[in-house]
Amino acid sequence: MGRSFLVSERAWFPLGGRGPGAPGRSFFVSQCALLAALALSGCARNAIFELELDLPAQPAGPALYAVVQARPVGGADWDTLDALPGVPLCARASEGPCDDRVLDPACAAVLSVVADESELDVPLEVRVRYCEDPSCATDPAAPEHLIDVERPFYRGRYTQARVCLDDVAPGRETLERCEVRCREGTVSSYCRLDGTHFCEPPN
Repeated sequence: MGRSFLVSERAWFPLGGRGPGAPGRSFFVSQCALLAALALSGCARNAIFELELDLPAQPAGPALYAVVQARPVGGADWDTLDALPGVPLCARASEGPCDDRVLDPACAAVLSVVADESELDVPLEVRVRYCEDPSCATDPAAPEHLIDVERPFYRGRYTQARVCLDDVAPGRETLERCEVRCREGTVSSYCRLDGTHFCEPPN
């Protein structure tokens, strides 16, 4: 499938299932993708990356929505890509270290990306814009935060990462490969001492 990741978005789901009162909202999800999400097999799609976004509090002024897009680095122009449904910002901000926060379904978004065999080594770029228009169609100068994910995908694995956005301001950050997790628990690094990732065999 070339560089055209299958992307879906839904409200916050804890690892054990759906959060209360958080119905899933799918976007660009086919039956094939649903099967891949369950079994990580079939349809030649065999890696899933999930990015948890803890969104900032609503600042003073007009109500804002977080509008999220994703693409492989070097992929299509942002203006040609569909965006996920805008998520309204909450009145209050989350507190505490990012990894320790219990995400509020109303104040967070979860982006899931399914990759094919040919896309496993391709870095991912995520854009979060803060717009008055839920579709961001009328806010060309809206502030945006860019997230570069160095290595989101590993063959046959379901990986996750979290980014906490604490203010509505332009910015850019990088999630390094050792910040992407594929097992339970929180550690300072998801790489072994030999430099390999927990998602891949050790040297």
